[in-house]
Amino acid sequence: MRRESMRKASNARSAKKQRMGGVGMVTKGSSGRPKASPPGAPRGHTRENQTTSTNVPAEVPRNFLHKLGEMHTAEKELTLALPLVAKAAKSKDLKTLLGIHLKETKGHVKALESAAESLGKKLPSKSCKQMTKLIKEGVKVIAKRLVSGDKDQELIGVGRKIEQFEIENYTPLVAEAERLEFTHETALLTSILNQEKLANELLGALGQGKGPLDKLVKKVVLEHAGASTSSARAA
Repeated sequence: MRRESMRKASNARSAKKQRMGGVGMVTKGSSGRPKASPPGAPRGHTRENQTTSTNVPAEVPRNFLHKLGEMHTAEKELTLALPLVAKAAKSKDLKTLLGIHLKETKGHVKALESAAESLGKKLPSKSCKQMTKLIKEGVKVIAKRLVSGDKDQELIGVGRKIEQFEIENYTPLVAEAERLEFTHETALLTSILNQEKLANELLGALGQGKGPLDKLVKKVVLEHAGASTSSARAA
């Protein structure tokens, strides 16, 4: 009886593997996400030549890919500007926050590259005039501070303009990724968007003198967690 039960279980497992192999499974990396296709490979093609993923559209809209390229350029420019801003800041809390956000921004650059790679595409080289303009504004503020020794308010003001610009651009990108059912890319872009929102709120709180930074971080993170829980319940 026991041998018969084991034989039936083994046959059931074999049948299940055959069924799953026929619906387009893709291999996953250590993160649990599908491994990215090489740039230029057919959509859903994996490095191990597994079958095509059935839950991702075959085409990537040009506008979506171009916006990824534009934000990639914006984030790269920001990684060069943030160390200068942090050096010019007077407040220790502001220096710390800018240092943390620099690490996040470097992560954003890699995340955007990962998003394009997972779509089997190469990021186009697109300029971002608005980011360049905002960084130039920041450089002027830094130059002015070297002469006048003003406090951090103007630096924070420019920083918030940059965060708001990014929020305004990542919000529709997340919505478009969701519409296209790009699950992995939606997760990457949502993570970037949430970090930009957090940085914007923390800059605003520091500008209003609501420090110290460690307490502000705890407060804002708890507020975000509460908002997420409420949204989940409402859904």
